[in-house]
Amino acid sequence: MRQWIKTTGSMVLLLALLPVVPGCNFRPGMQKTIDVKAQYLGLNDRSVAVVISTSDFTAFNYPNARALITKEITRRIKANVPGVTVSDPGQILKWQDDNPYWATRPPSALIRQLGVERLVLVEIGEYRTHEPGDKHVLRGVISATINIVEAEAADPDNFGASFNKNVLYPSAVKSKIGEVAVSEQKVEIMTQTYFCEETAGLFFDHQLIR
Repeated sequence: MRQWIKTTGSMVLLLALLPVVPGCNFRPGMQKTIDVKAQYLGLNDRSVAVVISTSDFTAFNYPNARALITKEITRRIKANVPGVTVSDPGQILKWQDDNPYWATRPPSALIRQLGVERLVLVEIGEYRTHEPGDKHVLRGVISATINIVEAEAADPDNFGASFNKNVLYPSAVKSKIGEVAVSEQKVEIMTQTYFCEETAGLFFDHQLIR
């Protein structure tokens, strides 16, 4: 276990970007609104810290990913979960940097050290912007396990809830020599947006536009 803005704002970004991405087969009217129910309401009226871990490969190749995702998931939880108090993501990131072996500690020790009632641990296993071995086939992938630690549980080391997320964006898009169909940066931004929407959305009723 190692290691962007309300929902409306992100959707504005999504609508701005999608029409210029060939290969997505985007046409006006194709999007639909999906109603999604919360899967865990235990963050309501609680103090919460969001901690993201990534692999060494991700940390080296995508050095900004952990910070961006930490900040965006925290922002969405703060904006949408009733009564929640969230730890400052900048302080969480600094704590991780100051404690490079934090991931080796049991969840019960982590939640005590951070001084919160709920700890949202997001372990990102796969993070990439193109198909393995072919940088000309751009496709964003983020796969993660989300575990919830509850401070008052009889055994905080047993997670109060666990979820899996696997986000893809878009279907494979091939860049042509001399004609870039879509930039790698846009693929990464949109994959992050989808992932943060769906991960934070575990904790409150919301709508997705897809």
